[in-house]
Amino acid sequence: MSTVALLLCGPAALLGTAVLAGAISRRASATRLVYGAALAISAGLLVIVAGHLMGNPGEVSAVTLPLGLPWTGARFRLDGLSAFFLIVVNLGGAVTSLYGLGYGQHESAPYRVLPFYPAFLAGMNLVVLANDAFAFLLSWEFMSLASWALVMAHHRDEANRRAAYIYLVMASFGTLALLLAFGLLAGPAGTYAFDAMRTAQPGPLAAGAVLALMLLGAGSKAGLVPLHAWLPLAHPAAPSHVSALMSGIMTKVAIYGFVRVVFDLLGAPAWWSGVAVLLIGGVTAGLGIP
Repeated sequence: MSTVALLLCGPAALLGTAVLAGAISRRASATRLVYGAALAISAGLLVIVAGHLMGNPGEVSAVTLPLGLPWTGARFRLDGLSAFFLIVVNLGGAVTSLYGLGYGQHESAPYRVLPFYPAFLAGMNLVVLANDAFAFLLSWEFMSLASWALVMAHHRDEANRRAAYIYLVMASFGTLALLLAFGLLAGPAGTYAFDAMRTAQPGPLAAGAVLALMLLGAGSKAGLVPLHAWLPLAHPAAPSHVSALMSGIMTKVAIYGFVRVVFDLLGAPAWWSGVAVLLIGGVTAGLGIP
């Protein structure tokens, strides 16, 4: 079994845990079981990826599953960039799951949190492993919807409902921007595969449009100014360990998406694109410090 196929067993196990959590979430033992399983799966994925990076970090592993669109399948790939971000995702998943073992005992409505927590972890792993536009966007939207459900966990609070609504609007806007960016990358051939996009070489105008759309799509999820309106509202609304995942890990998955498209699929970036990103990042950091 290839490394990427082995890694895909992790999200599959997390999704199975989510289904199990939906069935047993009202039981007293559900919290320990779900967070314990999420901890074990995240730790296992962390060990596999760390072994890959220490053994042969330059090795590329790819697999196509008979899922998704009938004529394309779902492509997944592990390379140095995705391996690094998988370390980030699963280290964060392991730590927050460990915290959840204790914190979850005090959760007033665990049945609203437990099914979506492992689903959220699975979505982030699949985004990083995706190797075509369809798999990436499907995983991205799944990640967004799972995190929205977690923000809505305490929906009886009006402030939480408002935070979840704004988060959902911004997430939908970001996905639309990503969809348009991948449409431009696909070009007239309409290819979904990232490997084909790497060789397409779009013109300067199309490349600039893709950069702008990625700043909107990935930037809205990463909390770049002025697309950060959802962030200070949604994070306090979510349970503490979920807020840690959203602010510490999900925003980094958004950065992964930006790096993957702009510095990989688009080829060598123009010098001015770095200036634009540096300016927006500097403004975001400056406003975030206070």
